[in-house]
Amino acid sequence: MSLEDFFRAHQYTIAALGVLGTFSAVVVALFGSVAALRASRTRLSAHASINVIHHSTLEGQVRPKYLVVYVRNLGTMPVHIPMGFFHWKILFRRGLFEVIPLDYSAADNWVAQKRYPAEIKPRGSEIFFLSPIALFHEYAALDLIGRSTWSRFRSRFLSALVFTDEGRTFKVKFDPSLRKELALLRDQSKRSGAE
Repeated sequence: MSLEDFFRAHQYTIAALGVLGTFSAVVVALFGSVAALRASRTRLSAHASINVIHHSTLEGQVRPKYLVVYVRNLGTMPVHIPMGFFHWKILFRRGLFEVIPLDYSAADNWVAQKRYPAEIKPRGSEIFFLSPIALFHEYAALDLIGRSTWSRFRSRFLSALVFTDEGRTFKVKFDPSLRKELALLRDQSKRSGAE
């Protein structure tokens, strides 16, 4: 059997192998582009906590406390954080409570002013000062915790979200220091409601 006879006898098999090869190349290219798209997608981690300022000039004084959010860019592209990036979410309640960060203005001696939108470089992180502890207590007691038994129960499922300039949303993890502060506010609300 000559080579021409072999190709003539198996022409459909050879054509099918050509189609299979082309299909495989398309699938590999598609998976490669999806992987590249996922790698360039915005990824953040955010942690809210209570931060205490320690400084030698504060010796013997009450140390300032702040509600802060640490945001880390886990992606490969820079991320831009707008001024109204932090929102509280209350279970079974419509809407979100937006917090305008304290570091937007130079209203506090211990907090440096930040320009918004703030850019976080790839694999970089940034700390955002949201409010002094007294202001946090004030609005948390009024809006987040409330005075009724139902609102105190709902506040146990309080969550927070961080928004980026491109419209992506990320959940915020609460540090034990913030959870403790919220528990204290719930106890205060319960005691004031019982009086």
